[in-house]
Amino acid sequence: MISGYLNSQQDLVDLLNGCLFNKVGILDLFLGAETVSLYVEKGLIRGFKLGAEEKLKGKNVKSQLLYHLSEFMESPEAFFTFREAKNESILELEDPIPVEELVLQLQLVHGELKSLIDRVITPMAIVKVVKSFEKSDFYEGKNVYQILLHNQGSLVEEIRKLKSLFAEGYLDINQFSGPDFLSEETKIEYMIKNVEATKVNLITLLENFQLSKFNGFVEIKGDDFEFNLYYKKGKLFAVYPYNSEIFDFLLNPRDKSYMNVVSVGSGILDLLMLKHSEDKTICGLPANFFEVGKALMGMVLERRTGMLTLYYEGRKNYILYRDGAFVGVVKEENGEIKVVKKVQYNKSGLVDMVFYQPMENIRYVVHQFLINLIYGILLRHAGHLHQLILTQLSFSDVLKYQEGTILYRKKPTDSEEIFGFLQFLLDLSYNILEREKLERELETVLEPYRDIVKILRVEEYITLSEQ
Repeated sequence: MISGYLNSQQDLVDLLNGCLFNKVGILDLFLGAETVSLYVEKGLIRGFKLGAEEKLKGKNVKSQLLYHLSEFMESPEAFFTFREAKNESILELEDPIPVEELVLQLQLVHGELKSLIDRVITPMAIVKVVKSFEKSDFYEGKNVYQILLHNQGSLVEEIRKLKSLFAEGYLDINQFSGPDFLSEETKIEYMIKNVEATKVNLITLLENFQLSKFNGFVEIKGDDFEFNLYYKKGKLFAVYPYNSEIFDFLLNPRDKSYMNVVSVGSGILDLLMLKHSEDKTICGLPANFFEVGKALMGMVLERRTGMLTLYYEGRKNYILYRDGAFVGVVKEENGEIKVVKKVQYNKSGLVDMVFYQPMENIRYVVHQFLINLIYGILLRHAGHLHQLILTQLSFSDVLKYQEGTILYRKKPTDSEEIFGFLQFLLDLSYNILEREKLERELETVLEPYRDIVKILRVEEYITLSEQ
């Protein structure tokens, strides 16, 4: 396998004309939001396939190839891999294209397409017929992309014809849509941005999340702390870092803390959360030791779900895959996160790779919250038990005692030990206070959190055994 990074049009020309000229196999080009695989056979392009199956709707196979490869000519940066492999369910070209001819046609298509996009803004722009002309019905209500790829003629000729029809007033744009590489499942939108937490009614906000079936996350930052709360269909299902101090923050927001509320499409929310994973396959590896193209190809061939993270100074790029299909690229820079079309690559950066794993942890956060409440009750009524509790904690692989609080020493993966320690504290409390007094004490300490406990449905994560 050959792999690497292209950063100029000439790099692509050299790759096609040079080392691949006498080979037979698949050349995969990762162009950001586009993936194009070319079947190369000794200097001929015999067919291709695209990463996104929904894009295979055009009737003109050759036009599809030229259109999608033209993106590289506009922004000449891509990862590539070449594998000596047999034809893999490709779209076959009726007439194979010599490599030299493909390069020349790409340059021509790129120039013509660029001047058309300067007029229509986006290939997803919907066209309307202003003045009737021959075959005008074909154009009505279609977007520019559909028109170009459903026409049986030359792509260059069709682009020129479209430009002429717009210039002469036969066609106009009916409406614009958003960036064509975004779908509802992959969108990221800021609902609240960099607002002081003390100026927001957090209880009302939590209720609104529940009623609106909110998907996304809430990011809260201070000088020395940060919380990320993840919601799915209005329900809080994860908190990172997994610390029950979030309950106290929601009750009494700290001064000089700021929050963002970010709506995230359902298609990328569970993938984006993987940035908090402690179980990365690759962690902090210098990019000089790693071929990103090979990693992306591996995700495709093994049909993996997960995330590749590229770290540079002040910037992170998250490349997301689900079942081997490219989902999107998310960039985090200057405290802001957004979906982007291209990956900016720099070999001076670092690389992480993590495969999918469940990231829900609200049950463990709730259990830690209850453990500390009951621990506090015990200390008030039976301080002499403090050493017994510390001894019990010393045997735990997951829990630890630090500055008066019981915390997790690592990410819990099994609730059995956590629940067992919670039951241990309850048993001590029953013996010291008896049931009725303990219940009154619990009601008292939970009273300030009543609204929060109700909104977050804490009772769903508690199944204590009867004594």
